Amino acid sequence: MDFKSLTDSYTKFDTANDVYDLFTSTFVYRDDIALSEYVVERGFDMRLDLIFEKIYNLEPDVVGLYLVDMDVICYINNIDNPLNIKEGSVIKYPTDLGNIREFRVLDIDQDLNNKSKIKERLSFPNKSTRKDKSREDFIKGGYSLPPVVLETPRPPVSIKDGKFSIGGL
Repeated sequence: MDFKSLTDSYTKFDTANDVYDLFTSTFVYRDDIALSEYVVERGFDMRLDLIFEKIYNLEPDVVGLYLVDMDVICYINNIDNPLNIKEGSVIKYPTDLGNIREFRVLDIDQDLNNKSKIKERLSFPNKSTRKDKSREDFIKGGYSLPPVVLETPRPPVSIKDGKFSIGGL
């Protein structure tokens, strides 16, 4: 499921590298917007898209335009996984579909996208030059322990001097 709050550029630190800001809230609870309730019927469990279509009485070809707003329904109902929606669950939703985007925080500080400020806020250790001494010893010693891959692989099954060997030992 494509969650608008994660895919919009206003939640990304760095759009080129898909680094997301998971600490700044992208939603705000609005108690001034009227909410209605829907009791999940048989056949609608784990199907937030069908629930969304039903509660707003949308045509199937129009639902796709609003699917990006399903994360707001998840936020309002404290649903961390839409697959946890079961028959009989009560789903609260904004009565007016036009108010659903009022639950989003859209005025996030624009400097989150500024790459030079990212390094001040987060540390990105470079692990590419780090070597694991134990792993190097295994490779140099010719050991074959999964998931280590040797530079010159051995056959997994072999017969040598009439002896059957499994695992390249």
